[in-house]
Amino acid sequence: MRVELLCTGDELVTGLITDTNSTYLEARLFDLGVKVERVVLVGDVRPDITQTLLEAAARADVVVVSGGLGPTADDFTLECAAAAAGVPLEEDARVLEWLRERYAARGIPINPSALRMARIPRGSEPVRNPAGSAPLVVLTLGRCRLFFLPGVPREYRALLDNEVLPRIRAELESRPGRLFRAFRLLRTVGIPESELDLAVAPLAPSHPRVVFGFRTHAPENHLKLMVEAPTQAEADQALAAVEAECRRVLGRHVFAADGEEYAPALLSALGRAGATLATAESCTGGLIAQRLTAVPGSSTVFIGGAVVYSEKMKTAWVGVPTEVLERHTAVSAPTAVAMAEGVRATCGATYGLAVTGYAGPGGGTPDDPVGTVYCALAGPGFATRCERMSFSGDRERVRLFAASHTLEMLRQHLLTAAQS
Repeated sequence: MRVELLCTGDELVTGLITDTNSTYLEARLFDLGVKVERVVLVGDVRPDITQTLLEAAARADVVVVSGGLGPTADDFTLECAAAAAGVPLEEDARVLEWLRERYAARGIPINPSALRMARIPRGSEPVRNPAGSAPLVVLTLGRCRLFFLPGVPREYRALLDNEVLPRIRAELESRPGRLFRAFRLLRTVGIPESELDLAVAPLAPSHPRVVFGFRTHAPENHLKLMVEAPTQAEADQALAAVEAECRRVLGRHVFAADGEEYAPALLSALGRAGATLATAESCTGGLIAQRLTAVPGSSTVFIGGAVVYSEKMKTAWVGVPTEVLERHTAVSAPTAVAMAEGVRATCGATYGLAVTGYAGPGGGTPDDPVGTVYCALAGPGFATRCERMSFSGDRERVRLFAASHTLEMLRQHLLTAAQS
C-alpha cells in the first residue's frame, strides 16, 4: 500500500508552526507495516492544493490530508478536493445537525461562518469529529481514498486513531496474499545514528526478512525493525530473534522499546531500586525536573529540584561553599560535585544530580568554551562522580544534551547496581 501525506496552510510553509501531524501519522502507520512514501506541505493557494491532490491520488492508494477544513475564508481544502474530483460542494444535512448539536451543547448560537464546515464534495462521506467541529471527510478519487482531517492536532489524532487507521488496517488485512508483519522500535541514547547503523549492519545478512530503519529524535536515536512473513508466528519469531541480537550488540544504549519514553523508564528504574532523586540545575534551568515531572506519579521517586542559576543561589539553596565558587568558578567540576552533594543532603534523597555549564551563545573561557558542561551524580556507597562534556550547537541543543547526559549518568549507575 502506498500512502502519501498532504498538509495545507500558510502557517506551515512560513515557519509559524511546525508540522507535528505528519510525524504522528508516520509513527502510527509504521505500527501497521506501512512506510509513508511522500509528505508534501502546501500553502493556502487553491491551484496548488488542487494540483497536489490530483498528483498524489494518481500515485497513491491512500492520501491523508490535514488542514483547511475550518470556518474561515482561508479554509478551502474541500473546495480544492471538489475541484479535483470534478464535483460540486453540497451542504450535508448530517454535518449540519452535528454542528448545531455542538454549538447548542456549548450554549452559543451557531454563526454563519461555521456553516461552511457542512459543505462537502458530492459523493464524499462525512465522519463526526469527537473533539471538534469540522468532520473527517472521505473521498474516493480513481483508485485512491483520500482522508481529509482538521489540522488541529487534538482533533487530527482523535479522528486518525478512531477512524482512519482502523480503515487502513482493514484494507491491509483484506488484501489477498498479504504478508504478516511484526515490529519493534528500540530506543537508544548515547550512540550517534551513524554508529547505530554500523553496529547493527553486520546483522542484516542473517535476517533477510527484516527491514532496518533509523530515526533521530535528539538526543535519542531509534532503531526500527520490521519483519514480513507468510504467517504471524513466523513474523513474531523472526522479530524476537533479531531484537535479541540487536539488544546484545547495542547493550546499555537501549533504554526502552516501542512507546516507552526515557523519563518513565528512568523513574521506573528508580522505583525498582527503592530510591529517590533530587536535582540541582544551572545551565539547564529546570529542564531535567521538567522532563521527570511530566510523567504522572513521578513524585513517588522524584523529591524535587532547584534551579540555582546565580552563584548566590548555588550557595543559599544547595550549599555550595563560597570558597569553591571563588577558587574554581561556577562552571567547574568542584562546583558540580558540591551541587549534587548539596541537593542530595538538603532533600534527603538517595541520589543527587547536578549540572552547570556554558550553554551560550555568550560566556565560556579558553579552557571551558561555550558548550562545556559539568554533570555530577552523588549517591550512597561511592564517591561523587563528575563528567566534563562538550556539546556543539545552539543554546537549546546544549541544554537538551546536557540534561540528557546528566540523567544518563544515573541510569547507567542504576543498571550497574541492579547487576551487582
